[in-house]
Amino acid sequence: MKAQAHTKHIAEIIKSAKQQFGDFSEDKKQQIFLTIKEAKVRGLLRKQPYDRCLSEYINAANHLLRSYATDEFTAALNRNLDYIYVYVALVSTNSITVTA
Repeated sequence: MKAQAHTKHIAEIIKSAKQQFGDFSEDKKQQIFLTIKEAKVRGLLRKQPYDRCLSEYINAANHLLRSYATDEFTAALNRNLDYIYVYVALVSTNSITVTA
């Protein structure tokens, strides 16, 4: 039941983001997910500050991890669709929990 609630919440976030920002291509969604998945395996998701040597998606993930449970987290999710899909990838890889 808990997983179903998480899935519904994520679907609502994505729907809202698509209304605000438009849609992504499947290729870009897949690229973001694979980047976050690989970053987790390599230990690059560490709440660290912006690093110009890391990809924009890894920097976005670290920003979300750093700002989780703050007002900045919500502001980041509202910034652009990249952050929404990075958040979904973080949830999918169990790197962050779903916000309520």
